[in-house]
Amino acid sequence: MANYTRLSMRERCNLTTFLDMGLKIGEIAKRMCRHRSTLYRELERNHTQGYYRPGLAHAQAQKRRPRKALKLQTNPALYYYVYEKLVQGWSPEQIVGRMRLQEKPYSICHETIYRYIYRQGRQGLYHYLPSRRHKRRRQHGRKKQQCRYGDIRLITRRPDNIALRTHFGHWEGDLIEFAGSKKKTVTTLVERKSRWVTLLKNTTKASTSIMDKIKQQFINNSSLACKTITFDQGSEFANYCQVERSVGCKIYYCEVASPWQKGSNENMNGRLRRYLPKKVNIDQFSQKELDQIAHKMNTLPRKCLGFRTPQEVVLGRYPKPCRTKN
Repeated sequence: MANYTRLSMRERCNLTTFLDMGLKIGEIAKRMCRHRSTLYRELERNHTQGYYRPGLAHAQAQKRRPRKALKLQTNPALYYYVYEKLVQGWSPEQIVGRMRLQEKPYSICHETIYRYIYRQGRQGLYHYLPSRRHKRRRQHGRKKQQCRYGDIRLITRRPDNIALRTHFGHWEGDLIEFAGSKKKTVTTLVERKSRWVTLLKNTTKASTSIMDKIKQQFINNSSLACKTITFDQGSEFANYCQVERSVGCKIYYCEVASPWQKGSNENMNGRLRRYLPKKVNIDQFSQKELDQIAHKMNTLPRKCLGFRTPQEVVLGRYPKPCRTKN
């Protein structure tokens, strides 16, 4: 019994095929490497109106299978803590990491939270997740893209120590666009070490205007040290000279069709879509409201920061890393 495994969907399909071929249960059991009692029991339990259909049989078997109660179902204090943070927009990993950082009397794995949410399907808490999906989706790898030219300062020329994220002042920038308007966009600037984000509203995609706002942002906020900025090769970031001269930094560009090379910014753009979806009318948001969204992102715990917040990293709080494997 220790090595017993339940019949899979494929095995049930094979069983149906062998039955249609007219084979006896003993012969089928040999071909499937199963005990004939298992097959007799399967046919007895999961038939429908005297016929055996693999799809219906598999569904009946799954329905009868007992499910182990999860921690969230047995610990009210833990459930309300998780529920409160989900409503506030935290991801399961942020909730668990922050729970460990604050040394709460209870603990849970983030996968347990995901299982609890996805077990409920469309009737559950999935709409509080950043992705708002009611079930998991498969992961697909990215295809490697080649650079078409190298006559500008590409990211391949950026000093290797920037990748270590040991110093403040190295930024990544991009634009968030919206379906209602091609000209009105939002510039996102993310500091690589702290993941501090700044949002700037644009009324045009002209490079001069966009780069001028970026320049003024760093000039007017002396606390935001800027040593380098990495952009993609969009035309809106072409006028980089005015930023380099005024701010005293260096501008680097990703290779063609390689936005993953500025992954911190791409990750932040995905998070911001929760509050700035593509179908939203950006005219309804003022710069002050964008600052409030940026403040919310800067006060959310991040797994990559040991579940500290970007604001806490900037202020030097919680110097000890969180007890995680990453």
